Parts: sequence; structure tokens; C-alpha cells
Amino acid sequence: MNWKSPLQWKVSLFFTLLMAIALWAVWQGKGPQGEFPGALFLIVLLAFLAAAWIGVGRILIQPLEEMVGVVRKFAEGLFNWRARLGTRRDELGRLGREINRMAQVVGEKIDQLAKNLAETEALLGGMEEGVLILDLNGRIKKMNGAMGTILAHAFPSNVGKHYLEVFRDPELNDLIQATLRDKKGHRRSLSPLGQPGKTFQVQSSSVQYPENGGQGVIVVFHDVTDLKHLERVRQDFVANVSHELRTPLTAIKGYVEALRDGGLQDPVQADQFFQVIQRHSERMDKIVSDLLLLSEMESPDRGLQKESLNLPEVIQTAVEAVGSMAEGKRQKIQFQAAEGLIPIRADSQKIHQVMINLLHNAISYTPEEGVIKVEAAPVPDGVEVSVTDNGIGISPGDLARIFERFYRVDKGRSRELGGTGLGLSIVKHIVEAHGGYVRVESKPGKGSRFTFFLPR
Repeated sequence: MNWKSPLQWKVSLFFTLLMAIALWAVWQGKGPQGEFPGALFLIVLLAFLAAAWIGVGRILIQPLEEMVGVVRKFAEGLFNWRARLGTRRDELGRLGREINRMAQVVGEKIDQLAKNLAETEALLGGMEEGVLILDLNGRIKKMNGAMGTILAHAFPSNVGKHYLEVFRDPELNDLIQATLRDKKGHRRSLSPLGQPGKTFQVQSSSVQYPENGGQGVIVVFHDVTDLKHLERVRQDFVANVSHELRTPLTAIKGYVEALRDGGLQDPVQADQFFQVIQRHSERMDKIVSDLLLLSEMESPDRGLQKESLNLPEVIQTAVEAVGSMAEGKRQKIQFQAAEGLIPIRADSQKIHQVMINLLHNAISYTPEEGVIKVEAAPVPDGVEVSVTDNGIGISPGDLARIFERFYRVDKGRSRELGGTGLGLSIVKHIVEAHGGYVRVESKPGKGSRFTFFLPR
């Protein structure tokens, strides 16, 4: 028994007092007048007090203490505790069962909230987009890990600070202030300070918390730098294609009009005009063919006809195919295949195209009587093929862009040589489609060396 229980003392004394009153009434009604059995009366009262104390403790105090202990465990977050009241059917039993049912319901809700919170944290942590959550006063409530990448001065320790203490970026601060002021979302394209060359699509939203009527702001940063770059590439591509096709079309149109205006009357002149028209037509056909090949290699379902490849044989075939072009400039092409070349699986036609483009490029930019060396050698996990010339070379400023479509180091000379500006881009796409890579080393006036790797 709990001797310190105020309730148990109060209830026991209350019932003892009632018993004393009852005994006194009985004695006054039946006993001899004037006589009072004090010892017997005291013994009866003490016995009743002890019985009341024990009965109250078992019937009332013990169940209440059991439920108090369980509620304390609930306060500690242990909702798996239950009040053990046996099969009691009275009000205390009902109270205990309701407490147990409440614990089960609250525990299930807390487990679900914990699960949802874990999923939300995992979602925020796995997002590439930066997420920033502010309260209505502009204080930071939460941010995910991506924010640290987007804004280098954003750290988890900044939670609780006002955003103006953390983000000293005029454009971003203006967006947040507009959202707090208007209580509605805004969208802007921003380039935050400390992120040169980066572009983010930033979407802000006003959020309402139903549980307390509070409000806040969620700001999401989506990196669109690559999309912007692709958009510029697309625009440049369309402009370049239009320009490349307009030049031969203009020439063809001009010579056709000249033929219609009397050029057919002079057979020699007409033949010259037809040759020019044919040359420009072939150039247009080459541009279209190269564009179709590029489109094929960029397609996700590009079909490479891979087979066991005799690489030296494919290279030798390409060297022979450009032989007449090299002879026209009295150039020498030297091919050497190292011993120990491992077999690879590749599309022979596509690799042949790679060699043709690299050799054509070397011949075009190497002066007469120059030397072009082709080498194939084994390397870890594959083979490397290099094409080296002693031509005009490439300036450092152009090296980073020579694999772009329609990019030319010497635009005028390239067109005179019949180039489309797509050859090296095709090389890059074919090699990468095989899981390899291509690189270039060059010094102006010293020549260039193009090397591509094909995996085993």
C-alpha cells in the first residue's frame, strides 16, 4: 500500500467517520443511558479504518496508480505500454480500456507520422533540386543537402536564422520578399552569387499549416544550366544548318539562272556551270548524310552492328580509301599496328567512318609532302588508335570546341576543302556510342594528334 497517498487517506477517513457516526447512533438508541464503551468503540473504529484503507487501496488507488504510470510512459513516447486491469467491468476498468485504446491509436498515428517524416527526409535528401522552407517571419525552418551545393554558404546550422543573414543575394531575396508579401508563388530564372555560369529555375510557393494557422514559404531551386546550354546548341545548330545549306543552294540557284539566261548556248561555259552545280549538290548531299548519321548516333535506340573486329584490317581499308586524296598532295600515310592487339567487338562500318573522317581531316590540314602516321596499340581494357599529322595545328582556344557540330578552326579554308564541319563531331559520337572516348593534342605549326579508345 502507498502510505503517502492523500486520496487513500481521505477516502478511508471519510468511511471511518461515517462508521463512527453510525455506531454512535446505534449506541444512543440501544445502550444503557449514560454508559459509553470507549475501548470497544475505539477497537471497532480502528478495525473499520484498516478495512477501509485496504479496500480503498485495492479497489481504487491501485488501478489509478497503474493508469498514472502508463500515462507517464506515454509522455515519454512509449505508447506500447498498457494498463493491466484484468477483467474489471466497473468505471475504472472502462477508463483503463479507453486509455489503452487511445495509446494504440496515438501510437499508430505517431508511427505513421514518423514513417512519413522519414520518407519526406529521404525524398528531400535524394532530390537534386535545392529546397528551402521559411516561416512567415522569414526564418529558415528546413533545407535539404542540395542547397549546400547550390548556395555554398548554406549550411544545416543556419536553420533558425533569418534568410537575410544567410542569403545575401539580391535576386533571391527579392523573390522571397515578394512571396512573403503577396502570399502566393512566384517563378524566376536566377543565377545566384557564387555560381558563375549556373542558371536555376526558382519556384516559390506560399504554404498554410492547418494545425496552427501559420504560414510559410517553400523555395525550390532547379538547375537548368544544361537545358539552357542545349537550347543554345539547338539554336546554333539550326542557324548553322541554315547557313551551310543556303550557301550551296544560292550557288545552284545562281548558276541555274545563268544557264536559263543563255548559258546553254556556250557548251564550254555550260559544262563549267554544270560542274559547279554538281559540286554544290554533292556538298548538300554530304551535309544531309552527315546530319542523318549524327541523328542516328544520338538516338537512344541507335543500332550498332557489333561484331568481332579485325581492327588493323579496318584501318588499312580506310587508309587505302583516302590514298588518292593523299597522293594528290604528295603526302605519305604510314600505318603501324603494335603486336598484342586484343580482339574487340564493334561496328566495323562505323569505325571505318571514324578512320575516314580522321584521315580526311589530317590530309586536309597537312601541307603538301607532309607525313601522316596511324598507330594502333593495346592499352588496359581496350585499344587506342591515333592519327598524327605535321600540319598547321590547332590553337589552344579552338581545342575545346573542335568536336562541336559545324565548328571550324579555319571556316574559309574548310569550305574550300569540301568539309561539312560535322566530321569530328561524328567521330566523337561514334566512339562514345561504343563506350570509348576521343582526345586531341595539338600545337600551332607543329601538327595534331587525334586518339580514340575502344573498350574490349
